[in-house]
Amino acid sequence: MLKKLPTVLTVFRIVMGPVVAALVLWGASVTHSDPTLAGLIYALGFLLFVLAAATDWLDGWIARKYDAVTPLGAALDHSADKVLITCILVALAYAALPMQLVVAAVLILGRDVAVAGLREGIAAQGKTLPVSQLGKWKAAAEMAGVAAFLAFQTAAMLQQSAALVIGLFWGARLLLWAAAALALISGAQYVAALLRRP
Repeated sequence: MLKKLPTVLTVFRIVMGPVVAALVLWGASVTHSDPTLAGLIYALGFLLFVLAAATDWLDGWIARKYDAVTPLGAALDHSADKVLITCILVALAYAALPMQLVVAAVLILGRDVAVAGLREGIAAQGKTLPVSQLGKWKAAAEMAGVAAFLAFQTAAMLQQSAALVIGLFWGARLLLWAAAALALISGAQYVAALLRRP
């Protein structure tokens, strides 16, 4: 049973991408008519996102501890992160992000698409492109940034203290821009590594 748990957790993360994205769109649609309901919807989205993000660490830990690492699990794990972040960032960009954070989201997602294309291209040649340390930091920053923005929306809609609302907004802003910067740098690293290959 424990050997199947990492895959179950990974599938949960994949499913939560569109679920949380739908909650974001629903919350945005009732922001003006019923802010309290919007706040509760965003709160649910925040909780589900944090649970899904936590499985990114948990499934890998369980797989290593119980020797349950499989090629399918590794492939799904990488895809699950992209599905989770892509679905939610697209929904947030459409419904809630201010324009400067939409730019950050576009940079993050554009880099992910470009790197996925690079991986697919070199995989056809029987080669691999290992994940860089900066790529891992980028993933952590974008997860934290999305969580902070969902928490900001929750706090704002539920009329929490101004200090909390402002703090969460600036936290989300800094984290998402940090993720965008790391996305560009790590993307350039991947290209450089590929160009150095024979």
